[in-house]
Amino acid sequence: MIVSFTGHRPDKIAEWHLSPERTEVAIRKRLSQELLRLVHEQGATSFMSGMAPGFDLWAADEVLRLRTEGRLGQGVRLVLAIPYPHFERSFGAEFRGLYEYILERADEVIYVAPGYHHGCYRNRNAFLAESADVLLAYYEGSEGGTRQTIRMATKGQKRVINLHQGELF
Repeated sequence: MIVSFTGHRPDKIAEWHLSPERTEVAIRKRLSQELLRLVHEQGATSFMSGMAPGFDLWAADEVLRLRTEGRLGQGVRLVLAIPYPHFERSFGAEFRGLYEYILERADEVIYVAPGYHHGCYRNRNAFLAESADVLLAYYEGSEGGTRQTIRMATKGQKRVINLHQGELF
């Protein structure tokens, strides 16, 4: 079973403006619990991240952390579906470092387009939605790529799990 990630960038998460650190910790906690459930109860074998700052990177990093700790079992893969090469150039230092760390440790890297073009993010979102059996999201209801990806997955009759359930803290 393939699980793709979609979720907000930090500035679209309500609690981020109150406490970035607490927000990240709370989301990572929800992520790790759901990742373990998906692997051990649902049979997930691969996780796919679009590698945007915020939820996408945190989710990929949690897969790596849990895998390193031996909590995901053998053979669980991390696949990166990156919109285009050098996508990370616009990231701040914190997220660029995390991006590079994940990129070095992923099992597979797919560049959805050879370079930036109008529509490349939509194409990456479509790739994530179409490739997944399950879409694991953090979605608070705002417009943007997360909403678009959820709509694509829903249209494709994919199961969507939204980790946004009320306030984080």
